[in-house]
Amino acid sequence: MSQPDFGAAVDAYRKALNAFVKGDARPVLEHFSRRDDVTLANPLGPPCRGRADVEKAVEAAAANFEDGSVRFEDLSRYATPDLGYVVYLERAEVRLAGSDEMVPSTLRVTMIFRREGDNWKVAHRHADPITATRPISTIIDK
Repeated sequence: MSQPDFGAAVDAYRKALNAFVKGDARPVLEHFSRRDDVTLANPLGPPCRGRADVEKAVEAAAANFEDGSVRFEDLSRYATPDLGYVVYLERAEVRLAGSDEMVPSTLRVTMIFRREGDNWKVAHRHADPITATRPISTIIDK
């Protein structure tokens, strides 16, 4: 598969995120690797490893949302024939479960994709809310 195929895989994942912010984790999970070394570091909990734990974390995260939309600001992307990454800002307008109002959310995201057979799959996703400079004191364990 070529680098354009990688771009299509990134776009397909991003399209699935629009279902995710409406509370449906299934389309996003279709893009994750089923291998034991798949990892996820989302902003709602500690990093997890393995398909079962990734599924639980993604489903729990999606349950927080009832409606929304997402847009993306690419910072960097690169792909070889078998491995690719993308770094971007994920800007969403979401309605949290039990709420009537839409609220903004921005995440800094790094994703690593790898070829598995004829498909690109997410091997790792890291997302956190750090999108501005912060003082060193914010990373000190107290």
